[in-house]
Amino acid sequence: MIDFFDSIRRGFPIGNLLLSRAPAPATIVNYGPVSIDSQPQSAALWVVDGQQRVTALVATLLRRDDFPRADYWSIWYDLEEQKFRQLLKKKPEGGWIPLNVLGDSVRLLKWIRNWPEALEREDLVDRALELGKSIREYEMPAYIVERTGQELLRLIFTRVNTGGVDMRESEIFEALYGGEGGKPIRSAVSRLCDLGFGLLDEDLFLRCLRVTCGSSVRAASESPDTLPTDSIRRTEAALRRAVQSIKLGAGIPHWKLLPYRLPLIFLTAFYDRFPAEDSRVDRLVARWIWRGALTGDHENVSDGRVDRLVKQMRETASSSESITELLGSSETSVDVSKLPNSPMRELEQKISLGRASGKIFILALLAANPRRKSEITHPTLWDIDFEADPDKTSKIESMDAQTNSSVSQLDHNRGIYWSLGNEGNLGTDTIIKVADMRKKEIFSADAETLHSFLLSHDAARLLENNSLEKFRSCRRQILTDWFEEFMIDRIGDSVDVRPAIQSIISHGSSG
Repeated sequence: MIDFFDSIRRGFPIGNLLLSRAPAPATIVNYGPVSIDSQPQSAALWVVDGQQRVTALVATLLRRDDFPRADYWSIWYDLEEQKFRQLLKKKPEGGWIPLNVLGDSVRLLKWIRNWPEALEREDLVDRALELGKSIREYEMPAYIVERTGQELLRLIFTRVNTGGVDMRESEIFEALYGGEGGKPIRSAVSRLCDLGFGLLDEDLFLRCLRVTCGSSVRAASESPDTLPTDSIRRTEAALRRAVQSIKLGAGIPHWKLLPYRLPLIFLTAFYDRFPAEDSRVDRLVARWIWRGALTGDHENVSDGRVDRLVKQMRETASSSESITELLGSSETSVDVSKLPNSPMRELEQKISLGRASGKIFILALLAANPRRKSEITHPTLWDIDFEADPDKTSKIESMDAQTNSSVSQLDHNRGIYWSLGNEGNLGTDTIIKVADMRKKEIFSADAETLHSFLLSHDAARLLENNSLEKFRSCRRQILTDWFEEFMIDRIGDSVDVRPAIQSIISHGSSG
């Protein structure tokens, strides 16, 4: 908002408006705090592209209150510093002037006449007059499309917004389908934050939506699909079920720790088709997630791959049959140490969450449930819903740098792990951060606490004595033993994929 008005002040281009002329019924149109009682019109101008800019202009320049404050549209201009400001305090500074005054020449002259410092600060009066003139006389090009159908309007809008600077597909979707200033995808991903799985990428939500609602997975760059009216609700409900399965079943607490996105996209369609809760199916889903992650099979998330999986799923009669087929096609008799994404591959290099094996490494460390000494009533990072509301998020962001960044900090690009070494910061040196615990406490921790960090008294003593290479050798063995157990447990065996008894009985009865 501030950059927008600063561009107007400087005479920078702010883009074109795309309008469509068509009839409009009588209605009340809201632009932030401004409501307009619009009478029926035979040739109204509908905003196709530029809703945010029009809303910004109306909501700030046409509001009637003398001291706009404490909302998104409370924009003032600091005449002294020559900067636009958002007013959140009870009173503005002496040299601040609201934009609704600057947008009206009569109100501006009255404001100057009543301003106590007008006589002493002629320079600031001149600035106010010049800025008001700049805002009122600024010209914004607009294109008007006469009585055109929705399909052609969508095509024009999409080409306008993808011809230069790329626009995210979710932004195009919300402009086309969101209604008057609506943000259906943004609202949905915000609601899903109550699961503690992080703030999902909006384009990822849109891809899940297209798969779930049966539309093409492909970006609708030429002709956006007409989606069912309940598409957002269906996708949100199915995603909620998928996230719960991924968190509780597969033990992956945040979407940014998911090695590949394929499971989230496919499982949204899967749980939309089979929403009933079934603990056995969720266990099989967890097996499928982990086998695809460790073998790298889920790396291919192309449109064709997703389409084939969804088509196969929709041809099955039950959730158990569907997930059993997926698992039946995967190899189970493998040497876990040779898996492409084995966390052991991270032992001798610096950890990166940009690699699937790096994410799996961190997930394996989290699986040991790292915690403080004698932590019984104090919640672990698994129990804390860091992102349920903005207050909790703000509290986490303001915590001491040495305290737990944990899973919630993935949304803020802050680390969830420490490196105990000073040279190289290899996987062997890595431990998970825990709330209110400093690294130095590790050295005096009891055996149970050390074990939760995949350390031992010997390893801690070696590190405290600066015997880094011996420490790494000791830690490497501890991690290797743990990772082997972790991978075997996650992959499971062929017994897991046998059809459920109820499924066998059902097929026998139908035969």
